[in-house]
Amino acid sequence: MYKVPGSGVAIGTGVGSLAATGANVTWWLAAALVLLVVGGLLLHATRRRKAARAPR
Repeated sequence: MYKVPGSGVAIGTGVGSLAATGANVTWWLAAALVLLVVGGLLLHATRRRKAARAPR
C-alpha cells in the first residue's frame, strides 16, 4: 500500500483513496451507487426488524 506524502491517506483504503488517486467521474458514480444500495438495504432490514418487534 502506498501513502501519498502529506495527505494522510493511504492509497487502496476505500472511497477516500479515490480523491487521492484522481479517479474519474465513473468511479465516483459507481461508489455512490454502491453506497446508496447498501444504505437502502440496511434501512430496509432495520425497518423490518423494528416492525417485527412492535406490539400488535
